[in-house]
Amino acid sequence: MKTLLVTLALGTLSLAQAAEMRVWTSRKGSTIEAKLSRVSDGKAVLVTADPKEITVPVKDLSLADRQHLVEYADQPKDILTGIEMGVPEEDVRIDKGQFKKLEEQLVFDEDTELMFDLMESDHFLIATAGKTRPNAVAEMAERLWHGMAFQHMNFREDWGDKRMVIFIVDDEDTHEELGKWYVRYLEGRGLEGDAARIAQTWERSSGSAISLSNDMQETYNVFARSRVFHVREGTERGYKKVFGPFPTNCLAKSLLNKQLGGVSNISPKGYFAITTGHAYYKEILLADRSETTLLDASDYDSDEIANARGFQDGTSWAKTLRKMVRGDKVQLDFEKMLTWDVSQLTPERLVTIYSFAYYMNSTPERVSAFAEMVRRIESNKQVPETIEIAKIFGFESVEELQNDWIEFVKSTKFK
Repeated sequence: MKTLLVTLALGTLSLAQAAEMRVWTSRKGSTIEAKLSRVSDGKAVLVTADPKEITVPVKDLSLADRQHLVEYADQPKDILTGIEMGVPEEDVRIDKGQFKKLEEQLVFDEDTELMFDLMESDHFLIATAGKTRPNAVAEMAERLWHGMAFQHMNFREDWGDKRMVIFIVDDEDTHEELGKWYVRYLEGRGLEGDAARIAQTWERSSGSAISLSNDMQETYNVFARSRVFHVREGTERGYKKVFGPFPTNCLAKSLLNKQLGGVSNISPKGYFAITTGHAYYKEILLADRSETTLLDASDYDSDEIANARGFQDGTSWAKTLRKMVRGDKVQLDFEKMLTWDVSQLTPERLVTIYSFAYYMNSTPERVSAFAEMVRRIESNKQVPETIEIAKIFGFESVEELQNDWIEFVKSTKFK
């Protein structure tokens, strides 16, 4: 194979990097597979396999693409911070013609009668049991997927050609049987504690993450982790619009978990705060309110299940927290926040976690820093120490980062 060495306007790629064919993405979601030829006058010139030259303004490329230009094409870092992000999940143009109802069904093992109708999108397999139509959830999933691919440099490559299964179950008997199957599955793998937790919370939960068997993963070319939505009576409207609050929260968290490598593979300190804050931030950003309650069943010998949620008015979290911080009724402490888990949440603490996620997404500079932090977590399998997080965000001390976050919460920029 002949290798083409290409000189850039502001640097030279290595042989391997210059020959790299990759997918480039615009903020509208259009993609092209091409090599980078050069960057000049604020424009990236891409060469397709044909070959054909395509010129794209750098400002129209995804943040992930601009990260690639900084790391591999010697471009200045201000291309990461000098361009407004917009809302990629809303900006992307989704081709609904990609959603295909399949003839085959998703079938579990011979010990159950579980069978689900299937709809396929580019990156998801929507498995349904009941009357709820999957189209809105499929579109929401693809929009959230684009948001991750837009922001995080390794997301598209790490995802590969597999799909994530999303179960939408509004048949009570099927949901009950699915829960029993998963409890048996966990027990069969020696995960009695996880099985007990699922057995306790399954019927009360409207959304769960479950693992699929190796046979199912191979048969349907899907990831091990999937998302189950239990559509209860009276909650159907949340699945009829593209960004229903609860499913948006759950799937946003699942996608970030996927990017980070999964909670079981990462040191727990800080992981809960970062992924939970991200989920609530996306829910409120895209659905304009929060309706999500978290369940905790850490005591397997008790029938008690703890609920955790934010302030009762899911549309005014920022206003309420801002007032409480200004009046010293809530003190924001970055290091303590990273130690919290679901069992320790109060409404004030949950909204505090949300406020830091909002802070990380409030300017192009902070969005870029958040993306860098995600890459660190993915690479090192742990959340960086607090001083390292402060440095990622451009501060010399944790106190400086904390003070900046506090001032943000007190300001009207926190909406």
